[in-house]
Amino acid sequence: MGERLEKAGRLHLKPLCIYSPAEMPHGIARVSDLVKEGDRCLAKAVLLVAAGEAAAVGYTAGEKGICFGALTFLGLAEMSDQMMIDVAVSGEDAAYMKASPEVCRETVRSIGKITPPGRHLVISTCEAAGDVRPLSYLCFGNAEQIRNLCGLIHFGSGPAFGQIDSPWGSNCSLFITYPAGMAAGAPKGHAFIGPTAIDGNPWFPADLMSLGIPAAMAERMAGDVEKSFVTMRPEMAYPAEHDSQVSNALSRRH
Repeated sequence: MGERLEKAGRLHLKPLCIYSPAEMPHGIARVSDLVKEGDRCLAKAVLLVAAGEAAAVGYTAGEKGICFGALTFLGLAEMSDQMMIDVAVSGEDAAYMKASPEVCRETVRSIGKITPPGRHLVISTCEAAGDVRPLSYLCFGNAEQIRNLCGLIHFGSGPAFGQIDSPWGSNCSLFITYPAGMAAGAPKGHAFIGPTAIDGNPWFPADLMSLGIPAAMAERMAGDVEKSFVTMRPEMAYPAEHDSQVSNALSRRH
């Protein structure tokens, strides 16, 4: 799976596999092993795994060393309306990500109950995961790479709409919670493109995007690689040179 997703997107960062083992595998890095300064952000640790800083990062319910935001979006702590309102629109650390407390409450209700898949959660490179039952996969790429992976999602699907969403939520919710099917309000069988939370922007690169993909959808994509544009029209999907008129016009804007 990892090799096929990497080939399809010509990805520079490793595709990741999210799974929930009965027991935590030996030697899995913790968030605090990877994120040495500031908030112990799970999403930041996940990106570091994709960048090769560790083979996998894991979390076990009840252990310390992970930010409270991740706990709530993994369903391991209560996501109260007031907490989200304080973060979004009104608290001392507010990020002003919502127009009003009423809009924020509506958003929190729409996410629904978040149910952890198990006591342990692992986010791993595909080759390090081994023989596991994946919940979802996660890819990081530039705009062209993510566009082409989205095109591959559409290749084997009839409907023009309803396959890919870009919802509101924490970085870890778009990376893990929504595509892994943990949130009751998240549409099932959809991929999620992001991230959309601005609080990750200080560490998430400006030219990078994420695509969280449910396991069944990723398996279909992997089966479509050889017969799709990825293999049949690579010069169109990944042109060696782009239109000079557009490139020159854009360069003059900088």
